[in-house]
Amino acid sequence: MNSRLDIIEKNDFDDFFKILDASFPEVERRNYNDQKKLLDEMMYEIYAYKDEEKIINAFIATWNFDEFNFIEHFAVNPNIRGNGLGTKMLNNYMKECKKTIFLEVEPPNTDIAKRRINFYKRLGFYLNDYDYVQLPLQKQHKPIPLMVMTYPRRVNKDEFKNYKRKVYKHVYKAKI
Repeated sequence: MNSRLDIIEKNDFDDFFKILDASFPEVERRNYNDQKKLLDEMMYEIYAYKDEEKIINAFIATWNFDEFNFIEHFAVNPNIRGNGLGTKMLNNYMKECKKTIFLEVEPPNTDIAKRRINFYKRLGFYLNDYDYVQLPLQKQHKPIPLMVMTYPRRVNKDEFKNYKRKVYKHVYKAKI
């Protein structure tokens, strides 16, 4: 990755979590302690874009599987959105990633969901038309109907089932 895109350390976690908390509703993220425990997961990495003062301005939280990477969360500090940092960061990540990239998006039922899908499409992602739900990240929540986007191409049904099974097992800790 470029020199300003680094894997975060435990001492960066609070800055990362502030952006995560501001960018995602509670139902789409873990609580503070459960999220922090992920730093010990071998397959989980958070790439951060830091400014000159070493403050995190954006991040990509990923799970690295053998045949694909799953982007669980991607966000830019709400105070500096719209300046191209997210596009630059995701483009750098996509150039370095030599595997299929798999991510979840809300169905295009709202303006913000449509804008998010179009953002990913402009970068080369494809919307896949398979049934998918995000399993709860906190016990008190229910599954959320979502859609899957992939890069650099759409995936076939067998690939989708394989990726979904691995995400459910490792990311959501589902008993499969």
